[in-house]
Order: sequence, then structure tokens, then C-alpha cells
Amino acid sequence: MKDMLHHTIEDAWDDQVAMMQDIVRIPSITGSEERVQQYMASAMAAQHLDVDAWCPTFDELSGHPAFSDDGLPLGDRPVVVGRWPGNGEGKSIILNGHMDVVPVGDLSIWSYPPWDAVIAEGRLHGRGSCDMKSNVVAALFAIRALMKVGFKPGGDILLQSVIGEETGGVGTLATIQRGYRADAVIIMEPTELTLSPVCSGALSFRLTVPGLAAHGGLREEGVSAVTCFIPLYNALKQLEKDRDQSFQHPLFLDDRLAAPLSIGVVKSGDWVSTVPEELIAEGRYGVFPGETIDTARKQFEEVILHAAKDHPWLSKNLPTVTWFEGQFEPGETLGEAPIVDTLSLIHHQVTGRTPKVAGVPWGSDLRFFTNYAQIAGILYGAGNVRLAHTVKESIPLDEVKLLTKVLANTIMEWCK
Repeated sequence: MKDMLHHTIEDAWDDQVAMMQDIVRIPSITGSEERVQQYMASAMAAQHLDVDAWCPTFDELSGHPAFSDDGLPLGDRPVVVGRWPGNGEGKSIILNGHMDVVPVGDLSIWSYPPWDAVIAEGRLHGRGSCDMKSNVVAALFAIRALMKVGFKPGGDILLQSVIGEETGGVGTLATIQRGYRADAVIIMEPTELTLSPVCSGALSFRLTVPGLAAHGGLREEGVSAVTCFIPLYNALKQLEKDRDQSFQHPLFLDDRLAAPLSIGVVKSGDWVSTVPEELIAEGRYGVFPGETIDTARKQFEEVILHAAKDHPWLSKNLPTVTWFEGQFEPGETLGEAPIVDTLSLIHHQVTGRTPKVAGVPWGSDLRFFTNYAQIAGILYGAGNVRLAHTVKESIPLDEVKLLTKVLANTIMEWCK
């Protein structure tokens, strides 16, 4: 059956690429996922999956301890789950992926327009091509191939197309709240087909630094919030370095920071000849696997407070730290999880290579499954996350085809 399965995937490849292009061409920046989710619901229904599409509300989710309030409205943004029911005699699986994407930035510096879904040099280009629309389509076509070759699953197969992942994960949280469970989950994040059963967390922060306004021609009579920010920034850089040197984990053995701290937005001043009386810096603060959010926040806040107390102005005018939007806990599948062994075996059979197993230093929806639903999960997908969120976002088509074959064979083995 495996040979027939691979032939079926090859025969449908042009259709699969066309669907990948279709959904990349639908802009779906977080908060505006309705149209792409309607497309996915129709595509799942066309594949004869039992489709559940609903729009979660703030009231339904806000009471959950893992809820992140990104300030975006809920109530008209569908979450879509397609179910292929099994006969009850085998293990079940969830295939999870998000349809929301980050903003595209300056259009003039894209090599290929972000919504055109151009194919060039063996790659599909565009926003969401890598992170992670193509991989969700791969899961759908893996299911399609299994249906065509006559596979009869013993356990349920659930394909989840979710919203809001980039700003806190309301879509996957909604599936947990709705009661969806399985014996394992594969989240098709772009890992270059590396198996990642552990990911760091990430907390969005806002640092507000006070200054004292004055005429720019009398600069010394004011206190620049920009200047005040510098020792705080240096303290945060040292915090990142100290934390990373103290962290050890068997799946974080390369030279990458395991829990990076990055400032992405800095705003200050309202007039060119006025000493700025406030600076606001926003960024993401990494959380190590095994570390709690409260512990990480406390350490961050203490470093800011200590640096401020050594400053003549800030010691009397303390900066403030606000935690907002995405508050991603780390997620980790502990022990010898059968899904990791099964996926590793299938990866080797399909690709001819022993897979790399490693943790990733970014947040994901893995935490909902491991921390709240007690489901063993793993991140595994085509594409290089280094291209996600950039003007060079693209995905190699040959890797997506491999992913489709690996997912199909994994489902066949796991759900038999």
C-alpha cells in the first residue's frame, strides 16, 4: 500500500501546489482570517471530512489560564476542524496548523509580491508559504491520498486549521476548550523536517521609560528618555547572556540562544526639538523549557528595577513593565513518547535519513496540548523558520512533498 500511497501523492501534486498557491493568495494577517478559513472549511468538506467550523468568543476563552488577550476581536473568526472518524480500534491523531500570518511590511523590498504565490527556483514564495499554510495543505493531501488508496483508520484523524497563533494561540485554545482530544498531535511548524518535541516560550513585554521634557535648545534642563533607556537595554542584554549560560537541555545543544530576548519596537518623542519625556520599548522575552512564566517575569522585572535604582533619574522615576498580547508558555513532550518514535521511523523510511531531533527557541501552540490537554505532541514540518516573518518567506516544494508522504505514512502506521 505504501507504494500506491506515494504514487497517489505524486499524481495529485499539481493540485496540491495549486491549493497552496490559492491560500497564500488570500491575505490572512492575524485578526483577518475569515476568508482563508472559509476556504479551508470548503476544502475539508470536499474531501468528505466531517467539518466543524465555529467562531470562538472572548467570553468562552478569557477565563482559561493560557488565554492571551491580543486585543483583537473574536466572534467572527472561524476555527475549522475536519474529522475522519476511525472505527474505534486504533489510536487517534491531531494534525494542527495555523492560517494567520504576520504583516508584510515594505512591499518594495520583496523579491516576489507577498500575495502572488510565485513559484520560482523550486520554491513557493509569499507570506504564509512557509509559516505555515503549505504544511496544512500537505496534511490535507496526505489524508486525501490515504482515502484514495482505501485506508481505513482505526482511530480518528483530526485536521485543525486555526487562527490567532501569532499573537497568543486563541484558535488552538478554542479546540481544547471545545473538547478535541487525541492520542498524539503533530503541529506542522516549519522545522526543516526536524522533530521538535520541545519549544521555548515567549512573552510579549512593554517597557515604559520616563524622562523629562525640555526645549531641545536647553537639553540639559530635561532628561531624555532615550538616554535613560540605554542602561536598561544593556541590563537586558546581560540578562539574556546570563540566562542562556545557565541553561542546559539535551535537545538544545547548538549555538542558538534557547530563549532569546528581542526588542522589536521602540517609540519615543513627539517633536524634533523637544527632549523626549517617554520611551516605549516592546519586545519578546524567551522562557526556557521547564521554567514558569511567573519565574521568568520576576527575573526580568527585578533586572529592570535593579538597573533603575543605579540611575540618578530612574531611581526616583521608575520605569514600568507591562506584559501584554502573546504569553507563550514553553511546551515539552516528556519521556519516550510513542509518537516521536513512530514519526522518526517513518521519516527515515521515506527520506532515507535519520531525522534530527532538537528543541526550538520560539513559542508555539505545542503548550496547549502538552500543558493543558495532556497530549504528547511534536513540531514537524517543511520550511525554514528563518524565512518566516521576513520579506524572503518561501518554502521548497520538494520538502513539502516529502512532508506529505511522511504525514500520510505516519497516519497509516499510527491510526491503523
